[in-house]
Amino acid sequence: MNILNLTDSQKIKWIQNLAILGLLVMGVYAPEVWLNTKDFPVIPLFESIPIPESPTDIIICVVFFGLLISQLFLQNKKIGILISVIYLYLCSIDQNRLQPYFYQSILTILFINIFPKQGRERTIIFAVSLLFFATYFWSGVQKINEIFYVQWMGALLKHFSFVPRILLQSFTYAVPFIEALLGIALFIDKTRKIAIFGIISMHSIIVVMLFYLGYGYNVVPWNIQNILSVLILFWTYPTKNAIDVFFKNFNYKKSIVVLFTILLPFSNLFGYWDHLLSFSFFTSKLDYYYIEINDEELKNNLPKNIQKYYRLVDGKTVVYANEWAGDINKVLFYPQKRCILYLENYIQAYAENSNKENLTNLVIYNK
Repeated sequence: MNILNLTDSQKIKWIQNLAILGLLVMGVYAPEVWLNTKDFPVIPLFESIPIPESPTDIIICVVFFGLLISQLFLQNKKIGILISVIYLYLCSIDQNRLQPYFYQSILTILFINIFPKQGRERTIIFAVSLLFFATYFWSGVQKINEIFYVQWMGALLKHFSFVPRILLQSFTYAVPFIEALLGIALFIDKTRKIAIFGIISMHSIIVVMLFYLGYGYNVVPWNIQNILSVLILFWTYPTKNAIDVFFKNFNYKKSIVVLFTILLPFSNLFGYWDHLLSFSFFTSKLDYYYIEINDEELKNNLPKNIQKYYRLVDGKTVVYANEWAGDINKVLFYPQKRCILYLENYIQAYAENSNKENLTNLVIYNK
């Protein structure tokens, strides 16, 4: 079978299977992120939500991944929607499951399964293509900020000091616009294949750099997934009346697609939606924290499984949220202020008097 010349139905099946395989691979690589009973606390979206403990959390995970495996073979719309609902529930228990590679795969499965398949293949194709447009367009737009320019330029100067500074500077300022234009170019006949090659090159460079640097392996499957998905989806893209097919007889199902790919990411620019859920990737906008432990009694009261992450910074004992989460969950800490505040309160709860002032401080270390 030639994956570059598939029917719409075949494309839909391949794209969904790639999304499922991405989730399954990460399930093997990072199994503990899906469990509630572990050496890193879950961070619920709502304080009042009940948190299942072992073995209930294990049973829920088995059901979730069992449904994913069954969907590979059954391609059943009810199963696809149920997978999306369970994922939403799992994220409400622990926001660290809102990783961009999980989120994109679940949106792919959701978009494919909320529409009737028979006779609506073009609608589904356009819905999923909007998701990939959003991935690259918004990622580019989010990079238009001064912190990105400073940090990106610093990284280029560090690794490519032999290149003339003016060229590095020009490339740095061009990156956000190039990436945003790649998303747009996917919908234009004359530029589509150029955009495909550009996206494949970008993901390939990221994979090579991750192996070269020796970290970030958790995003390698996601990059490979996107390379294959973009090839399959856009190489023979049905441009004729694609927009009309989608927006004709506009309904609530189509509005769900527009909500998650256009409206919510746009609202992030005004602080109303999370950065990672708005496709803010490698933009330098994310805040990464360490927690300074100022109180000696609290420092001694913390369990040994936390104390092993103690580090000294400027003579103070600190715990890096990313190091702790990355070691246990195998994914980075979810970078929203509400999450680090919850983690700080979790640590403070080990003090004899958790209301004591100046127990801890939060410090952003990546800016």
